[in-house]
Amino acid sequence: MTKVVVIGATGKQGGAVADLLLERGHEVVAYARSAESPAAKALSARGARLATGDLADPDALQRACAGADAVFGLSVPFGEGGKDEEVAQGRLLVDTAARLDVHLVYSSVRGGDRLVATNVDHADSKQLIEAYLREQPVRATVLGPVYFMENVLNLGFSRLGAGMLANPLTPGKPLDQVSVLDIAGMAVHAVENPGELVGERIDIASDRVSGQEAAQILSEVLGREIPYQQLPLDVVRQWAGEEVATMFESFENNTDFLDIEALHARYPAVRWHSYAEWAKTVDWDRVLAG
Repeated sequence: MTKVVVIGATGKQGGAVADLLLERGHEVVAYARSAESPAAKALSARGARLATGDLADPDALQRACAGADAVFGLSVPFGEGGKDEEVAQGRLLVDTAARLDVHLVYSSVRGGDRLVATNVDHADSKQLIEAYLREQPVRATVLGPVYFMENVLNLGFSRLGAGMLANPLTPGKPLDQVSVLDIAGMAVHAVENPGELVGERIDIASDRVSGQEAAQILSEVLGREIPYQQLPLDVVRQWAGEEVATMFESFENNTDFLDIEALHARYPAVRWHSYAEWAKTVDWDRVLAG
């Protein structure tokens, strides 16, 4: 049994990691802003120990991580302090892991090992964090997830609640996607196999689907027709801002896809999910009611 601190344990990624660690019998310290949220209380009821603090609090982070074998960490974009705030979070996480000599499993973004400005702040910030990490005496495994399948659960953007699947990409444009279930699978595999995975950096994807294919899969899972609607980029700029519009523009122009088959063959212990398999794990009644 390994003692693992999970940063952001009440969020999507951290929650999936904490769930899988508990399922596999590890000791989990859930680091979250509040011990009173429903997600925190649910983790506590399942046996996780709660530690409260945020990613800007060095003392709280140090206390939470002391005595741990590993830390699953991420930095949070879109805060009031923008890119600089996220970079500071990432550096504090790296410094804390280095000081305590714990195995840091850091969830970054695909391409975060490059140093090429993308004009997408939440990608550029992770490039700076990874560059810092490479210079520090820290035992680390870095994961580079692609676009999240779970983004479709944001009904304000996907418009699934209105009976369609909306996205800025052309209907047939393929997009590498990952489920947080598979980020968790890879993270826990790294925690359990530090000898193999310390020093590794792995870009990860679960499946490659176009918007049209995703709509067809969701139609089958939901049992009713879900048509695909391409959103104009101008609408995306109004709804979600320039950064998100630029991200989708880069997806539309992308020809550099991951070798998903080779990735899955290399890490068969991860229970990889196709888009259809992931969609079947979702409680759609609850999502669509919300």
